[in-house]
Amino acid sequence: MGRLGGLAARFRRLDAYAKTLDDFSTQTFAGGLLTVATAALIAVLVAYEFAAYRRIELRPELVVDGTRSEKMRISLDVTLPRAPCVLLGLDVLDSSGDTQVSLFQHVAQIRLAANGTEIGPYVAALDEAEPSAPAESYCGSCYGGTAPASGCCNTCEDVHKAYARRGWAFTDPDSIAQCKGYAARIKGMSGEGCRMHGFIEVGKVAGNFHILAGDTVKTGSEHTHVVYDYMPQDFDLSHTIHRLAFGSEFSAQRNPLDGVSKTAHGTHAQFQYFTKVVGSEVRFLNGTVLRSNQYSATEFISESAPTRRPGLFVMFDISPMRVIYTEHQRSLASFLTAVCAIVGGIFTVARLIDACVFRAERAIRQKRQIGKLI
Repeated sequence: MGRLGGLAARFRRLDAYAKTLDDFSTQTFAGGLLTVATAALIAVLVAYEFAAYRRIELRPELVVDGTRSEKMRISLDVTLPRAPCVLLGLDVLDSSGDTQVSLFQHVAQIRLAANGTEIGPYVAALDEAEPSAPAESYCGSCYGGTAPASGCCNTCEDVHKAYARRGWAFTDPDSIAQCKGYAARIKGMSGEGCRMHGFIEVGKVAGNFHILAGDTVKTGSEHTHVVYDYMPQDFDLSHTIHRLAFGSEFSAQRNPLDGVSKTAHGTHAQFQYFTKVVGSEVRFLNGTVLRSNQYSATEFISESAPTRRPGLFVMFDISPMRVIYTEHQRSLASFLTAVCAIVGGIFTVARLIDACVFRAERAIRQKRQIGKLI
């Protein structure tokens, strides 16, 4: 028992928090005000630290991009209020020599009336044309075009594709039995607009995708767009880019061409957007990795050169660098350390202020008592 008492006495001498008896403590009005202010300040600062603790930050890191061989998805949503869908082509060319034409497999086209209201999904006039005989007994001519594997061109679309494979222009559809009424349907779309939305996939090399007026005619590695006489002639490529993104999007991403709107003053206006694409990667706290791309953009508009084909071009150049964003959240230990620092620091400063105020009040009171202060 004596040994325990001696040990307790030793620990009592180590006490850095000596207590003052209640009979020797004094409570003042200034001390009460200071206590309320101290508690309010501690509450505010602790709440701020808690918000900072809960906040997730993205920390960037720049590295060399080693994923150059993968495909890149370009998401687009573009409205052309003065160009009918039947007139527009969507193609891709890149620096490797790869050419992709009529990329509407994953891009939907919506017909728009002159006032901007939606008419409905665009169905190619070729698809609406009827064969001149029942499909079971009919084997239509391809009119010199390269026939498909079946050897028959039973629809207007089949004939058109046969001409395209041959590299021929589709200049006189009314002379083809499978295409009766095709030209009239196209002329009936004059004055309409078109909205395109969806995605295309391109190689991760420099190149461009473009929207041009006219039927696409491809010969070897070259292609051109031809506006035939039976197509609408009163059009321009005024447009609004609702969305243009290279790859998937994440919360902090900003696409500089989103919301861009341009008006063409004439049928020969050509719009060119030059983009610099930088690979991006977001690493989330749960281990998920999202790969995307960001880009910067500049523009050039030409309206005074009648030799230029009216079109909307988006040139893209790929940066060799990649930006990696890593989600970061403060640890619980750092939050608790900050709270302890706030509470301890404010109480220490408040105690010093209280002591100064108390001594000043006592000195003033003593001088009044002896008549030295009126």
